Amino acid sequence: GWNQAFFTYIVMFVCTVCLILSIAVNGWKVEPLTVNPMIGPSANTLIMVGAKKTSLIVNDNQWYRLFSPMVLHAGIIHFVLNMLALWFIGYAVEQSHGFLNVMILFIVPAVGGTIMSALFLPEYISVGASGGIFGLIGACLADIVTNWNLLFSKAVNKTDDGSRYRHIKVL
Repeated sequence: GWNQAFFTYIVMFVCTVCLILSIAVNGWKVEPLTVNPMIGPSANTLIMVGAKKTSLIVNDNQWYRLFSPMVLHAGIIHFVLNMLALWFIGYAVEQSHGFLNVMILFIVPAVGGTIMSALFLPEYISVGASGGIFGLIGACLADIVTNWNLLFSKAVNKTDDGSRYRHIKVL
């Protein structure tokens, strides 16, 4: 049905394509672990495919670098960990809040994280969906705090079998 995590699936697909593309641009090889311990392409390749590099954003007006890092990853380890987090958190949040809300909750913090990185770590390049994933985690925490009384309400949580507080497993 329509109650699927389409945004989560789309982001995971785009991230997968971008990882394959970055490895292809790197000559279908990954750098040695001494160069890139994430088992991925070189830093120069990541810059070529759109990693955040503050000097290029500011001096060369490459504003797309505020958005492109959210779908790029430093390597296979970075990609797998982010996709696992996105799969579990993104799927759950999208099931309860919908496509448009999750899109906003992912993209705004991801771009915000890139801007903060450009401001406070201008000499470093950065990639990854972590800003967006932390945005989704923040939404989960805000939802828990906002609905705390419902989560632990006797009236809401009472079942026919006499068990209570079944939502405690979520925390």
